[in-house]
Amino acid sequence: MATPDFSQLGGKTDTEKRSFWSRPEGVLGMIVLAGVAGFGLVYFNRIIEFLIRATSNILELGLLLGALGVLIFLFTSKDVRTAVFFLFKSMMRSITGTVIQLNPIAIMKIYVQDLREKREKMQGQINTLAGQLVKLNKKINENNETIKQKFAEANKANSMSDKPGMRESAQLATIEGAGLQEMNEKLFPLQRNMKQVLAFMEKVNQSADYIIKETDIKVRLKETEYQIVKESSNALKTAVSIFKGDPDKKFYFDQSMEYIQDDMSQKLGEMKRAMDLSMDFINGVDIQNGILSDKGEALLDAYNKGEFKMVQLDSPAQPVILGANPAKDAGYRNLLD
Repeated sequence: MATPDFSQLGGKTDTEKRSFWSRPEGVLGMIVLAGVAGFGLVYFNRIIEFLIRATSNILELGLLLGALGVLIFLFTSKDVRTAVFFLFKSMMRSITGTVIQLNPIAIMKIYVQDLREKREKMQGQINTLAGQLVKLNKKINENNETIKQKFAEANKANSMSDKPGMRESAQLATIEGAGLQEMNEKLFPLQRNMKQVLAFMEKVNQSADYIIKETDIKVRLKETEYQIVKESSNALKTAVSIFKGDPDKKFYFDQSMEYIQDDMSQKLGEMKRAMDLSMDFINGVDIQNGILSDKGEALLDAYNKGEFKMVQLDSPAQPVILGANPAKDAGYRNLLD
């Protein structure tokens, strides 16, 4: 069962009716202003000394008067005061909003704790009121007993009216009894009102207990929901970060990928150039190997036919005729003779 909201019966809510200074940001503003005033009081002597030193110089005095005139204008200008007031309100509201955003669950728990403390205070007041009602009932009962006693004394004195002073005693007892009766007649409406107030406060106490328990359950539920949503949001951010990646980490990843790509391209280019440069040498080696292979086959054929001549140490070396083409070193055969 939801708690009925009686704040809407009068039109605007209490929050809308309250002035700026009665709201949380107004309370914070008063604290800030009190701090500024305390700072001014602490450094009051220094401020006075500064003013005395400033007035000792004519130029400084003129500047001080000018600044004072500006301050007077600012304080007397309605537009400036309104702008400063709204700026102050905005700052206090921003600070209050920041405090709320830091830990809203803690603020809600503090509110519930404040309700409990107020309920305990109200219970103490109920006990005090109940004690006063007991005293009032006791006083009325005592007055009734005294009235009975005084009226009995008056009747006894009237029955002995022939004795001196009895008539006066009866009259005095009657007056005292009538005064106590008048007191009871005035105390009785007060006693009735106290009983009604006490009954009402008992009902309020029961309702407050219900409201506090319901509010506490709401806070605990909201805390659980908030914690679940926060954890879900963090998990979702982690999942999304897998696709989007952390901006800073992704930057280094992209830079590393780009560096590897550039380095691989550079090394592949160097390898291709090295292969291109070595192809001529490899081709030359292949040609020389081919020539030597042909020459070796020709010498082997000449050896098999008996036409191969060994090099003799004691005679000039004779060139081996391999075919119609002259030897390549024919021009240098007598170089070492």
